[in-house]
Amino acid sequence: MRVDVIASVVVLARKLGLVVEEPVALRSTNNVLAWLRPSMVVAKISSRAGVAANELAIAKALSSVGAPVVPPASDVGDHLHRVAGRDVTFWKYEPQDQTSSASSMSIAMALFDLHGALSTLASMLSPPTFDIQIIDAIHFLDNQDFAPEFHVKDRYFLRQALNSGRETLAQIHDTHRIIHGSPHGMNILVVAGEPRFIDFETVQVGPLEWDLAHLEPEVADHYPAPLDVDTLAVCRLMVSATTSTWCWAGLERGPDMRSHAEHHLATVRSALG
Repeated sequence: MRVDVIASVVVLARKLGLVVEEPVALRSTNNVLAWLRPSMVVAKISSRAGVAANELAIAKALSSVGAPVVPPASDVGDHLHRVAGRDVTFWKYEPQDQTSSASSMSIAMALFDLHGALSTLASMLSPPTFDIQIIDAIHFLDNQDFAPEFHVKDRYFLRQALNSGRETLAQIHDTHRIIHGSPHGMNILVVAGEPRFIDFETVQVGPLEWDLAHLEPEVADHYPAPLDVDTLAVCRLMVSATTSTWCWAGLERGPDMRSHAEHHLATVRSALG
């Protein structure tokens, strides 16, 4: 199915004037990303209907104010396309040097700048709250048909952790901001030595600590705005708990899903003693 969709996207790209000799699959965990080589364009084939148009609008707005993001592709990235029943958008291709990475300080500063840019978009956005993914994870864990390979005791443990963390976060009266929602390492590219964010399907309202919880602790140390250490700790726990849940649900997506699921489950166990 993925190969068929990519082939259809290549046909569309050529009709739009792009030179495509051989597409290269870059990622296929949630959405499918394919570099339309040799054009400096990446096609993003969305797995969920109805989110790509909003993501594209957010990215265009952020790019227009100079936010540290990878923008839609020039000429062909202005519009959403429908290909083989899937939403497709086109983005600028930024080659990655696997031998280099952005420093914790540069990521912290870039995230701070991104948060500032997102705050200017408040009037055009009606994003969901960050805890919706916690609620969804709890509901899925309640379904006995969900992730059949996930041991019932572990399922119950994660559900308890998610419920407890959600209750704790609900008592926090910090002013919530518009945040990226999932700025983990795979959603950060290095462009000319500086970090740039991708994937804006997850833009939501929540505490700054939720975004920082997706990154190494050193990034939070360098973030140039006050953070609550207790909130950050709970957010880290919830990120691991939800990540473990979704990885158990997606074991068929790749051989690394099980290791990610077990790693994050172990992280939650360690944190809760």
